[in-house]
Amino acid sequence: MNFAALFSGGKDSTFAISELIRKGHTLNCLIVIHPVSDESMLFHYPSTRLLRKISNVLDVPIIEVYCHSFDKETESNQLYSAIEKASYSFPISGVSHGCISSNFQLQIIDKICRKLNLDVLSPLWHIDSEFYFNQLLKQGFEIIITRVAAGGLDKYWLGKTIDYSNYLTLRRLSKNFGFNITFEGGEAETLVLDCPIYKKRLVVKESSVFWDGVRGIFEIAEVDLIKK
Repeated sequence: MNFAALFSGGKDSTFAISELIRKGHTLNCLIVIHPVSDESMLFHYPSTRLLRKISNVLDVPIIEVYCHSFDKETESNQLYSAIEKASYSFPISGVSHGCISSNFQLQIIDKICRKLNLDVLSPLWHIDSEFYFNQLLKQGFEIIITRVAAGGLDKYWLGKTIDYSNYLTLRRLSKNFGFNITFEGGEAETLVLDCPIYKKRLVVKESSVFWDGVRGIFEIAEVDLIKK
């Protein structure tokens, strides 16, 4: 199936694409929504302005939409506009997403796709979290944490690459503090620097850390694309 991907640059949307390509589907475009702030209910916030450059590592066109409000109706309407544009611009039959357990997000995506007669592709839906992280690390996903907003996740984690060792620490913290280890509830956000479907590897060139004592962002100003 030819598909468009809802893409944030984070681990979930990227792994979803990777799984679908592995199963023989064809990625024809990326759909990126730029939210107005990290209060967005639907969209990934940090580093989205880099995604046009990052799309080069997947070598596919990108459709970008800027959302200037974070209320549910506005965000849903902007998402509809972006998916509709993708359906008119490219030969696609489905749309992928990285939802794991959020019925709120999936219901919105499903409603939009039904209106546009598109299939919803959900390769991560209800995936076991431990199996998921094992697959990410086993397949060579290089993932950094770009935002934290949960008890147990402090400034230390900003810009950290997730590996086998600190994944165990994250798992312990998630149990102690009660946050979702997959970060789907907004506890943290990520950026994939490298993975099997990237034609080049991303290297962070310029960055800053913003921490208010409760939550923070690892703001990436620039990345280089390096041959693998």
